[in-house]
Amino acid sequence: MDPYSPINGISLERYAELGAELDGITDPAQQVAKVGTLGVAAGDWEAAKAGWTARMQDMSLMGQVATRYMQLYNAALASKKGTVSCSFEDWCAVSAAIQVFGYEGAMGHYKLSQGDWTSISAHWQNELARDPMNLAMRRNQLQEQEAGRLRAGGQPKPANFTRGAAGAAPAGGAGAFDPAAANAAMLQGAAQNQAAWTAYSAGVMNQPGVQLAVGMQGAMNALTGGPQFVIGQRVQVQWSDGNRYPANVMQLSATHVQIAFPNGQTHWVEPRYLTPG
Repeated sequence: MDPYSPINGISLERYAELGAELDGITDPAQQVAKVGTLGVAAGDWEAAKAGWTARMQDMSLMGQVATRYMQLYNAALASKKGTVSCSFEDWCAVSAAIQVFGYEGAMGHYKLSQGDWTSISAHWQNELARDPMNLAMRRNQLQEQEAGRLRAGGQPKPANFTRGAAGAAPAGGAGAFDPAAANAAMLQGAAQNQAAWTAYSAGVMNQPGVQLAVGMQGAMNALTGGPQFVIGQRVQVQWSDGNRYPANVMQLSATHVQIAFPNGQTHWVEPRYLTPG
């Protein structure tokens, strides 16, 4: 079956256009009434909504339908309503509010629609793809710090949003869809996210309190004849260029140690190339 074949006469392009028309309308009955004014019968709308949602969630399609839909939806929103933007710091703050209070709670507090948040996220996700290591690490740190503050009883930070005129270029771009390129981008994005989280984890491991606990565990291992290194331990790696570089132990095997450098790169090396510190 062609995953892009229309459902009850509604193509993915048309479904995205209808989604943009429904931005800000959350009541199902009101949605049905709205699409009715656009010439779409209630039964066809419900079938299209269920069918396209299922295809977007179909793991065998590797997110291709969902990726294409977001491009089309983003372009339809920009054409109809313009784009909404905010600073990187405000994006992180709203993301933290979603993490703590849930999507609807955060959107309600900041008075954003689903389309607004789509435009904002499309822009910053595109920027993350340009600088995945530095920007992703900064995003993770800012978001986790803000989420911790909110969980401790803090109030959501104020955020400023700028709205562009209808017909503006969609945030993040909306070029022709290439399934092969989409697959490659998803794989690359997964690798970049993994590297960013590894680097962030290494930073957490380097905190004094964590290293104190790691040192105590290492001492216990030494007394009982256990492994020379322990997970989380800071080490110096003797590299092929003759220099030593700082890293953290991430995993242990019978013959090798996986280490993570501060930039998120990981390697399996033999213990003889490592020294504590």
